[in-house]
Amino acid sequence: MRQPIQRKSLQDQATEWLREAIVRGDFAPGAVLTELTLTERIGLGRGTVRSALFAMEAQELVTRTPYSSWRVAVLDAQAIWEIYTLRAAFEGLAARILAQRRAALGTDLVEAAFAALPAANDGGTDVRVAADLGFHASFVEQTGHQHLIRRHGLLADKMEWLYRWSEAHWPRRQPLVSDHQRL
Repeated sequence: MRQPIQRKSLQDQATEWLREAIVRGDFAPGAVLTELTLTERIGLGRGTVRSALFAMEAQELVTRTPYSSWRVAVLDAQAIWEIYTLRAAFEGLAARILAQRRAALGTDLVEAAFAALPAANDGGTDVRVAADLGFHASFVEQTGHQHLIRRHGLLADKMEWLYRWSEAHWPRRQPLVSDHQRL
């Protein structure tokens, strides 16, 4: 059976294309992005590409120097530290909420995400990254805390970008199951 047609604007498609290209590492951290080059690569108009760049700037995957240039955000030690500490704060809050309200909230999402880790450990980067991020996100999702879920979600692209970058530089850097068992 065919999938239903997804109705997406050209701007949404360009934003999705650019996000995917950055997160997957097609553009290195700090790389200059020109509207003209992106227009040619994506095959859309300059205004649409500019809108996508502004959307990526809002997600902090791209930085802009007014009247000058766009660049992929930098992944330096400070940026990595900030991303991980903010993530730890969100996920730590989620863990405390779950510990306090476990009877009411349950743990089915966390248990399902943990059960997916063994098979993902032997998978490729896409599978490992999805399983690892999915496990961490399951704690937040399990709380049902909508504000926390939204704010944690804002980090999702940066976390995926960071995970993919580290997988490319340190393949299979951690065994998924044993690393997450304590959680």
